[in-house]
Amino acid sequence: MENVETKTLKSSLRDYFEERKGRLKTLGKIALASLVMFVIVSAAISFITQRYTFGVFITNSIFTKTDVLLDKEHSLENLRDKIIAFDFPVDTKYYKKGTPFAKYVKCESGDFLESVGNRFFCNKKLVGVALPTDSKGIPTEHFSFKGVIPKDTFFVMGENLFSFDSRYWGFVTKENIKGVAIWSF
Repeated sequence: MENVETKTLKSSLRDYFEERKGRLKTLGKIALASLVMFVIVSAAISFITQRYTFGVFITNSIFTKTDVLLDKEHSLENLRDKIIAFDFPVDTKYYKKGTPFAKYVKCESGDFLESVGNRFFCNKKLVGVALPTDSKGIPTEHFSFKGVIPKDTFFVMGENLFSFDSRYWGFVTKENIKGVAIWSF
């Protein structure tokens, strides 16, 4: 026959192991929930980094907007007045081909672009004027064009008067575009 001390000890041990078992179940649930969250967050990050990228582009011609979140899979239609990030399309005395840039689309595929002297018209609306000299007083050459902008081609400009943009070097093509800004600051 068991004495009171043995019964108390058995009861205490049973309670102790039941409590441990409960804690292990709770820890197991927490571990499983953590694993599920890890998988979900990893999948979300993978999706986001495949479709979106964050970058700093040469945008001193776009006031207060130097950091942009890009949608790499954004449609290249109806981009007028949106910021696109692209690799600079040509070598110039100011920038090398491939330099990361970001500018506003002012005229796009299918629009009629015409340069008259140093003024640029998109669908007969003035969108910009090329300056005769750069910020250092060096004479500039400007882009000359009259016609319908080819498919997957864009005329881009910055906000700054001295922006080095399509007025001076021409179009950006689809191949050079890295993405469309969906958020900037």
